[in-house]
Amino acid sequence: MVDDNLMFAMMIEPTLKRLGYAARTVSVGTQLTALATAQQPDLILINLTSTRFAATDLIRSLREQPATAAIPVIGYAGHVEREFLQAGMAAGATMVVPNSAIRSALPEVLAKLERILAGEPPEAD
Repeated sequence: MVDDNLMFAMMIEPTLKRLGYAARTVSVGTQLTALATAQQPDLILINLTSTRFAATDLIRSLREQPATAAIPVIGYAGHVEREFLQAGMAAGATMVVPNSAIRSALPEVLAKLERILAGEPPEAD
């Protein structure tokens, strides 16, 4: 998880752990690049509205490197911040969701991601 809002990250980490993920939060984009290359995480969650790093540049960088290009990326932003959500998809995020979905419906978001990765239509619920 890449987020400079550590309070938000602290709310999400217990859910990720309950779902079987070994959650780790970094607050600087350069940390993610090195960690993702070395550790090959199953999933990366990125705050698209971060003030400490350019999330879209980070997503593009992950997509350009062979070692990280296939790692699923979920970008998130406030539901009214459509420009950030659109920019995340344009940069190469696997999917984007509002913050509220990360906070209150993370299992459903991850199930939808699994369907997308399996090649099913994203709107299948």
